[in-house]
Amino acid sequence: KYGLTSLNQDGVDFNNNSYELDLSINQNYLIMPRFGLAYISVDEKGESVSALTQLNLEGVYDIPVTYKLTPYLFGGAGYENVSNSRKGFDSQFFLDGGLGVKYPLNESLNLISELKSLYMLSGNDQDSELVWYFGVGVNLGRANNAPIDSDGDGVYDDLDACPNTPYGVSVDTRGCSVAVVTQTTIDSDGDGVEDSRDRCPDTPLATPVDIHGCPVDIKQQSMIADQTSQILDSDGDGIEDRLDKCPHTPNGAKVNSNGCKIIQKSSPKIKKTLHIHFDPGTTNIPFSAKPKIAKFADYIKHYPNAKIKVVGYTDTSGDPIQNKNLSIQRATSVKRLLVKYGVPSSHITALGKGDLNPIAPNDTPEGREQNRRIEIIVQ
Repeated sequence: KYGLTSLNQDGVDFNNNSYELDLSINQNYLIMPRFGLAYISVDEKGESVSALTQLNLEGVYDIPVTYKLTPYLFGGAGYENVSNSRKGFDSQFFLDGGLGVKYPLNESLNLISELKSLYMLSGNDQDSELVWYFGVGVNLGRANNAPIDSDGDGVYDDLDACPNTPYGVSVDTRGCSVAVVTQTTIDSDGDGVEDSRDRCPDTPLATPVDIHGCPVDIKQQSMIADQTSQILDSDGDGIEDRLDKCPHTPNGAKVNSNGCKIIQKSSPKIKKTLHIHFDPGTTNIPFSAKPKIAKFADYIKHYPNAKIKVVGYTDTSGDPIQNKNLSIQRATSVKRLLVKYGVPSSHITALGKGDLNPIAPNDTPEGREQNRRIEIIVQ
């Protein structure tokens, strides 16, 4: 990072060049450790200080947002060594803190800008510093800092008390489904007709009643018995004979509403590309893509014997080995969501082919976005 440093107690005057090299360790920690080495070239006329060298250890906290631009806070402590030191400008320990923002250019590079304030512990106010940095960050490993919402309910996993909520269900702030309170059905006389429709609410117990909850006479009872006796289902498929268009269905066969055996469909052989626009370096499925995955899951459930291959791809940015690992993780994310939508896990295989088989040029942002995709093959 390159920065401009102000060492002036009487006002902010960014007239000193500063250079800093940071190393951050990201293992999905809430607060990420960061080590820094800085060099400041002092430009003060008449002073005997030529340069400052700083070593520091800081903690960095990314503020979760849905947009690519990621703000963060940081703070820590360090030691400053003064070259050609003079009175009031001694080597000493300091505390630092500030805020920054980063924007991904691709899967490996981020633009960075931050404002840092240092407070010297010796008590010399004139040694307090303010630095404005801007520069470039390089991801040496997998970049996956974005907040995750696996079940697509709008509540990130680290705050979701119910992480497997079915798609489309309304949830509260904890990510749990909102219970719908329904009015309890009341049948005071126990005749099977609820009070809101019962024209005879005080019918004696065990008295046969009509649809209005009123007692029926002996003649009516006989008619009801005759009608009941006429309900036949000869083949025992759950469809009475008068509606059964296939009255001799084999025992145990699954039938449709006409009483006819359901013929299981053979698995279609298709290849479908899901244009899921993953952000560079991430495996998180965007919320906008989850409806199309849910729709595909509903379709494929009509073919219970189908075998599905989910193949992930990346663009050519970054290291090919890292790209292949990233593509496998993206395919696994889609598989996990299909399983949540009811597709058996044993029927799905997740594969990653990295930056192979591009469908668009990789020399434009639009082309790279198309190449970060998922292909589904059904056999």
